[in-house]
Amino acid sequence: MDIFTILIITLFATALVDLIVGVSNDAVNFLNSAIGSRVASFQTILIVASLGILLGSTFSSGMMEIARNGLFNPGYFTFQEVIYIFLAVMLTDIILLDIYNDFGLPTSTTVSLVFELLGAAFLAGILTSLGKGMEWSSIQFKDILNFSSAITIVSGIFLSIFLAFIMGTIIQHISRIVFTFSLKESLKKYGAIFSGLAVTTIFYFLLIKGAKGSSFISDDQVTWVMANAWTINFVLFVFWSIIIQMLMWWTNINPLRIVVLLGTFALAMAFAGNDLVNFIGVAVGGYFAFQSWTASGVSADQYNMSVLSGKFATPTWILLIAGFVMIVTLWTNAKSRKVTDTEVSLGRQEDGDEKFKSTWVSRILVGAAINLGRLVEAMVPKSWSKSLSNRFVKEEANEKEKDQPSFDLVRAAVNLLVSSVLIAFGTSQKLPLSTTFVTFMVAMGSSFADQAWGRESAVYRVAGVMKVIAGWLVTAVIAFSSSALLVFILYKTGTSGVFVLAGLAAFLLVRSHVIFARKEKKEATENKIFSNNLESLSQAIDESKEETVKNLKLASKAYSTSIDALAKEKKNAIGKSLEKIQQLGQQNSKVQNKIIKYVRKMPKSNLPASRLYLLMFDYMQDLYQSVQLISESCIDHLSNFHSQPSKDYLKASDEIEKGLNAYINQVIEGIATSSFKNSDKITEQHDALSILISKTIDRVITEIQKAHIGNRIGQLQMKLLLETKDILSTVNSMYALYHDYHKQDK
Repeated sequence: MDIFTILIITLFATALVDLIVGVSNDAVNFLNSAIGSRVASFQTILIVASLGILLGSTFSSGMMEIARNGLFNPGYFTFQEVIYIFLAVMLTDIILLDIYNDFGLPTSTTVSLVFELLGAAFLAGILTSLGKGMEWSSIQFKDILNFSSAITIVSGIFLSIFLAFIMGTIIQHISRIVFTFSLKESLKKYGAIFSGLAVTTIFYFLLIKGAKGSSFISDDQVTWVMANAWTINFVLFVFWSIIIQMLMWWTNINPLRIVVLLGTFALAMAFAGNDLVNFIGVAVGGYFAFQSWTASGVSADQYNMSVLSGKFATPTWILLIAGFVMIVTLWTNAKSRKVTDTEVSLGRQEDGDEKFKSTWVSRILVGAAINLGRLVEAMVPKSWSKSLSNRFVKEEANEKEKDQPSFDLVRAAVNLLVSSVLIAFGTSQKLPLSTTFVTFMVAMGSSFADQAWGRESAVYRVAGVMKVIAGWLVTAVIAFSSSALLVFILYKTGTSGVFVLAGLAAFLLVRSHVIFARKEKKEATENKIFSNNLESLSQAIDESKEETVKNLKLASKAYSTSIDALAKEKKNAIGKSLEKIQQLGQQNSKVQNKIIKYVRKMPKSNLPASRLYLLMFDYMQDLYQSVQLISESCIDHLSNFHSQPSKDYLKASDEIEKGLNAYINQVIEGIATSSFKNSDKITEQHDALSILISKTIDRVITEIQKAHIGNRIGQLQMKLLLETKDILSTVNSMYALYHDYHKQDK
């Protein structure tokens, strides 16, 4: 088999992988509104999206010039050089998009592809020119790169960001004033008209964006549609408004469900029909180049690639395979759901645990917005302000209801409506608006207009949005530089470098998958305590007991490990225990962020259960901190080769450790079995151990006063004893908390 045949096979293999990682990131574009609003079951949403993807990939004409000649002049390169450019682009795209998927951040696959092509072609052009003996000053970059296309795309990026946010904010604000959060009555009045307008817009979007360039629709037909847009849209609006109104009368259906599901289908179809170039366009270009070179009989390093400047239709079988791969990825890839979760969480209506931390930029922006709001409020008549505020009064949610939507169908419909309008308009005006940028910023604008960014969450939401936007800008820089670097490596190493880089990419992907799976398992464990629907309060309390017992055992083991390691001067033994305690502490902190929401769901009549939940997590955090401080102190002491504590202290410490473990075991048994008949014995153990610790503290103080021990040893011994005393007190409080609940629950 010819080496270049192997390279083309490698190129298609990378395209297949790129299709998987790319869909994982881009799925958020058409899933966000449907999943966030819970318009239907998750399976139903995926079925609708899958049908859109299948139809979109079938309609795609495959005229993927952007990957072949839209950004660089292929006639400047030989077949061998073009293959190196294409391989560098695909390998970079795979790694870059997978990194974004790991972090759960949406980015633009179009932007990544564009700047990868620019970076690879830019450096390849330099290397080719220098290889021909040209001087730096004589290199004509305008003959290598299409700078006008690049500038147009970059301007489209910024246009997408600002225009989408502003339009999403305005349209959602108006829609909420019309519908309010109480939809039952408002939908009867305006539901058919609004839904008719939305469905009309989505259909027009399908005609302009989804079917443009399709092999089933000619350019003349597209031109006719655009020329008669107003007439077509008016007829569709009247038709759909009547149809939806009749459906509301006859079936009592919520018209917004039709809008959201149809919008999901439309965006999925447009994504498959237009964004396939981002994943397979480069491979298809390589395939055409290979066919042309094979027929020429010229050597690979001499055959000019000007043939790629023409138009070629992608074989239908390639499009169908790509469509099915996209569908399978949509159903099976967990990373796509993580990206979707990020966007949904940033736009959800309620407060709670936030994915992002506040930054000084977000605090400045929120502070400025609050001051501006106060200024506007002072200028607006109070009657107007009160009337407007009443339109934004939210209905009290059913806290016991499982899987509540992150936002309602009005916002979901607006997201899809505005996104469709902007993308359709951009396409008709030949403006390269990014689908990712548009859908994300529309969703953020609508959530802002819906007052989802309240005082409790604004700084975190703004920080999240700023992080995503920064990620978009970073995408361009990383894509350009990384692809340029890979081209350089391939130029210098040849075909051997291809397989080394492909192997490295495969290793990074496998490693990423393993790490991601571990992280998902860890997060599932963290959320276990909140898995119940609280139909059974006793079940929830039992779950709390199980978690408490498990963590008490781990804390006890970590404490013993640290004390024993100090006595034997073996610091390595502490490492794993310390890491586990740190993880538990971080996990507990995350849980505490959700605890108020969870307590709110509990029966209001059961105050002791709510108190138990709130206090238990606080006690647990105190326990982790004390054990962690003991472990860190022992590691630091041993790492710096400080003197070992005296034999008398080690003997007392060993006695305290054994006594504390025995005490914790008694507490564990009492909590686990809800049997508190040994309370008197446990109290005696606690008092005896407390006295022992106090006597040991007094002894250490005496030794310090008499200068029998040094500063380092003195500090260490006092710190260990005081933290041990805190552990004893915390465990005692945990036992008392469950004991009190048991007595009140009877």
